[in-house]
Amino acid sequence: MPFPDQDSVSTSTNPLMMEELSYDKDSLSNDFKLLYTSLTDEQKSVYNKIFNSVKRKKGGVFFMYGYGGTGKTYLWKTLSASIRSKGEIVLNVASSGIVSLLLEGGRTAHSRFLIPINLTEDSQCQVKGNTDVSELLKKTSLIIWDEAPMIHKHAFEALDRTLKDVMNVDLGNTSG
Repeated sequence: MPFPDQDSVSTSTNPLMMEELSYDKDSLSNDFKLLYTSLTDEQKSVYNKIFNSVKRKKGGVFFMYGYGGTGKTYLWKTLSASIRSKGEIVLNVASSGIVSLLLEGGRTAHSRFLIPINLTEDSQCQVKGNTDVSELLKKTSLIIWDEAPMIHKHAFEALDRTLKDVMNVDLGNTSG
């Protein structure tokens, strides 16, 4: 296992951050080059849109739909390798445990974001301010959520509310 980049983690004792920053950047850079050259023109277009949004820190939500075998996972791997090779954090999650195993560092969305099992329209993830998980979310450049349509919309709404709260804590905009 490669050692984490000490510049990135020297000020952090957060094990989640250390885990996400411990990828071998040189190896990922080589992986990216191989993966990118094999993308179709359509995949490159999607890659460029998402990558440019991450690079410019614009944010956004991108939904990619395609039947099995159309290269969605391949594109996710390419994006992950590209961004992680630059020392940035990519959280790969999926709606099911089996699918999460297809992505490097993948976890279920429920376990990564602490999404409640019994969701309501007012649910929020169990992420509190100034915790390891909230620090990880603040430093994340990209979240890839594979098989997103397989989960209830309340899970996305809960994560959206949680991310807004976590980012407000970071910005000092806590109001009531």
